[in-house]
Amino acid sequence: MVKNTVISANKANSLFWLGRYEERVYITLHIMRKCYDKMIDGEMEDYQPFWQKLDPFGVYQTNDEFTLGMMYDEGNPSSVMSAQNKAMDNAILLREEITSETLSYPEMSVALLKECSKKQETNVMTLQPVIDWSLAFWGAAEQRLQNHKAQYIMMIGRNIENLDMLLRFEYSYERIAQAYDSVKHYSRQLPDLLDDYMESQLDSLIIREKFNLNDLDYKNKLLAFVNQLVRV
Repeated sequence: MVKNTVISANKANSLFWLGRYEERVYITLHIMRKCYDKMIDGEMEDYQPFWQKLDPFGVYQTNDEFTLGMMYDEGNPSSVMSAQNKAMDNAILLREEITSETLSYPEMSVALLKECSKKQETNVMTLQPVIDWSLAFWGAAEQRLQNHKAQYIMMIGRNIENLDMLLRFEYSYERIAQAYDSVKHYSRQLPDLLDDYMESQLDSLIIREKFNLNDLDYKNKLLAFVNQLVRV
């Protein structure tokens, strides 16, 4: 039986960002694997769009620099290592809520990333366990996190990150609309968590008649509203 469902502002913030960062690890590796396959098998124009979106600061000059940097560069906020470290930091603060079993998955991921970084492993497939552990993390969190409010906050973070990444990589209207609907699904359990103005703007923009991610102004508006949608 859950004795206390009250969540402090600090813990709500940690839950939200744990959800975002853990999902960022998973999606970044998923997209990097696509990019890596294209780098091996294709010409630069085949993988340049992936590269540019994953490396928005343009700090890597060669394929190997890009692969190593996006996997292990702790100074790059877009890297897998950076996101996993931040997920781990938030998970540690929430150890009592998520339990040690759930915490073990980001712990194992950080350990593997550090080991592969020392070896300068450039094959993204060596990090397949990190993808598997990320999925296992969500399964464990669903089982072990008994405070449903905490679970909803973390899932909102997860789905906000998913929506953000899908927008950045210009997925179809159907995928974007589905991702936004998932955010709204969890927010119905916590109606005060979303900013009403940001929600109304997204409601008016994420419709088939207006959807056009080739329009940079439209895309940037969506990203801005998505990243200001949750009040934590």
